Amino acid sequence: MEPFYNTGKKLFCSISHLIFLNKCLFFFTIICGWCVKLEAQEITITPGTNLVLNGSVFLVVNNAALKNNGAFIASASTVNFSGHRDTLISYLAGTSSTIFNNLSVTKSAYGVALKSAAIVVNTLTVDAGNLYTDSNLTLRSDANLTARVAPVAATSYIIGKANVERYFPARRAWRLLTAPVTNSNTIYKSWQNRGNYIPGLGLLISGPNAGCGCGNGLDTSYRNTVSMKGWNYSTQAFAPVLNTNVLISPGNSGSADNAGYFTFVRGDRNPINTIVGNTNITTVSSIGSLQTGTQTFPATPVSGQYTLIGNPYASPIDFNNVVRTNLIKRFYVWDPTLNIVGAYVMMDDLFNTGTYSKTVGGVASGSAQTKDIQSSQAFFVQTNANGPASISFNESSKSGYNNNSVFRAAIDNRPAGIPSGLLRTSLYLLNADNSTTLADGTFAEFDNMFSSTVDLDDALKFGNTNENLSIIRNNISLTAERRPALGLNDTVYFKVSTTTQRNYQFVFDVNNMQQPDMVGFLMDSYLGTSSSINLNATTKVNFSINAAAASAATNRFKIVFKPAVSVLPVTFTTVKAYQQNNNIAVEWKVENELNIVKYDVEKSTDGTVFIHLSTTNVTGNNIASNAYSWLDVEALKGTNFYRIKSYDLSGEVKYSSVVKVSITAGISDFSIYPNPVTTNVINLVMNNQPAGLYKVQLTDAIGQVIFVKSIQGNGGNSTQSLGTGAKLTPGIYQLEISGENNNHDTQKVIVE
Repeated sequence: MEPFYNTGKKLFCSISHLIFLNKCLFFFTIICGWCVKLEAQEITITPGTNLVLNGSVFLVVNNAALKNNGAFIASASTVNFSGHRDTLISYLAGTSSTIFNNLSVTKSAYGVALKSAAIVVNTLTVDAGNLYTDSNLTLRSDANLTARVAPVAATSYIIGKANVERYFPARRAWRLLTAPVTNSNTIYKSWQNRGNYIPGLGLLISGPNAGCGCGNGLDTSYRNTVSMKGWNYSTQAFAPVLNTNVLISPGNSGSADNAGYFTFVRGDRNPINTIVGNTNITTVSSIGSLQTGTQTFPATPVSGQYTLIGNPYASPIDFNNVVRTNLIKRFYVWDPTLNIVGAYVMMDDLFNTGTYSKTVGGVASGSAQTKDIQSSQAFFVQTNANGPASISFNESSKSGYNNNSVFRAAIDNRPAGIPSGLLRTSLYLLNADNSTTLADGTFAEFDNMFSSTVDLDDALKFGNTNENLSIIRNNISLTAERRPALGLNDTVYFKVSTTTQRNYQFVFDVNNMQQPDMVGFLMDSYLGTSSSINLNATTKVNFSINAAAASAATNRFKIVFKPAVSVLPVTFTTVKAYQQNNNIAVEWKVENELNIVKYDVEKSTDGTVFIHLSTTNVTGNNIASNAYSWLDVEALKGTNFYRIKSYDLSGEVKYSSVVKVSITAGISDFSIYPNPVTTNVINLVMNNQPAGLYKVQLTDAIGQVIFVKSIQGNGGNSTQSLGTGAKLTPGIYQLEISGENNNHDTQKVIVE
């Protein structure tokens, strides 16, 4: 038979027997929706013949058998077995495996039987009649696509067993998995590939007593660590799987028979993958009957507790379209792409808008998890109140969104019209090349509709294997906190745990957080610093964990919201200089270091004309308080004057007070600089003075006391700024200084 070419019309053939012999037959499409209809009792592809459906061809096999003894190349086509004759069953047969892109069954009478291997790579649809698999159906999964079963008609059935695949990329990580079948094989015969090593297939499942000869099916590993766990909702904890010669889906009723597992995927069954660092791609298979129709899983009847559920279908499901009884509209998944071996992600739709908030990552980044739960994926649900609870799946729960990323889009995390403030915090591993790896995340929402106590609006933290970030309220770790609208001096307490000695980065994303009378600061109790949090944009703050126990304290960080009036231009709280051998060390401390770009150290020999010596960039991202130092290795003999010059983003410049050091001086003294004083600040220069508490008293010409202050001397040479309050009347004043070490002095102060 010669090739058929499309003329832009549907092609229909009604033939008793259609045989393709030693030819390459092409059906291709020029316009979308082109249809080839072959109506015959038998369609045969003989050995050595290629039947190529080139493009999105829709091939209808009407009341016919398809025998493939050659090669059937599907491309992007759909093959539809159709018809309504009640005298015969359409079927697939032949010696060759037939790979379908889309396979559709609309044979209303009797149905379609698969008498030879049929592999579906995209979608299987059963809209009318039955599909008899005869254990010849495979739903393929690879790096590009995972086959799915579309909603099955209420009067149709898929009878017999199928092989459901799930592909995993090369990444050693935990995963929450299920086998979406009933009447299944054992774990050993399914995911462990019957103990056989075939490159790219199966998993190694290890545990204690592996290799004991006791028939538990476990694979040996370096330490025989547990790599597969089930969930016990009575104890609310994972329990190790100690025997894999048990059914992978515990039930055989055809309704909600599958179970969820927490499984560590190293790669395929190559024994070298038991060594840390080795991994490769692999595909696991689950053989059993496909679950169709309503699937109802019971959940724990205890308020706030969790149940692990496996997606019952060989198809993605939309969590919006499941039926929840006494369950919060919330689920937890494990994202294997996060951190080193994955991390939990919480998704919830508290306002029932169909739009979900997620804890790890924002709109444009972070976890790829959406409201669609994938084929072979398991997840946790949470019971709302004490009493019976369940989750039901119907064929209408199925979704067409095939998201391979979750074994690796982004969603809008704020429902429209809900103005709650949102603070999203992400924890990243900061790598040596300054790249980052998302490790964990959390969020806090602020609105007066929420309670100040922990309730079911808040989501509890599920612990990760590696780093964990959570919010602490009432000594409870939360992955999502919902609380009343922010007020001044409110605090968000973080818990950062399971860290290692390395560099990290916080990323703070905000929405509807800006208030004219409030600012936020990240307080670091280990460094004693505070970083300003931009309440109108993203803020990044780096930090490190070192050998000091305090650096790894889980309560090291918190965010405090303070009155905006405290945000003043940078203030030099201390400027200090002192001799170190033949050098002079210059140190300064600042507060309210907001929008500062850099500092210059300037030097003078007469206290009047200064020259630039050095530039120091700010050491953090809008650090609210910090300390700096610089060493003058070219100190001059005699008196050296120093001051600090700050630059902000707008170009505004501000100067510190002046300090002086005599490189040859051994004399301890006090002085006033500048003198005469022209402002309401008197700068007391302390030269070679011991550290300690000093009392200073200012009196006018008739002996009337203007002020008495106590100041803390830092030792060495420093300058203390003494505010006078209201501007002093011009004249002569006396400043008396008394130290703890019986060092006394009186300085004349001239006020102009």
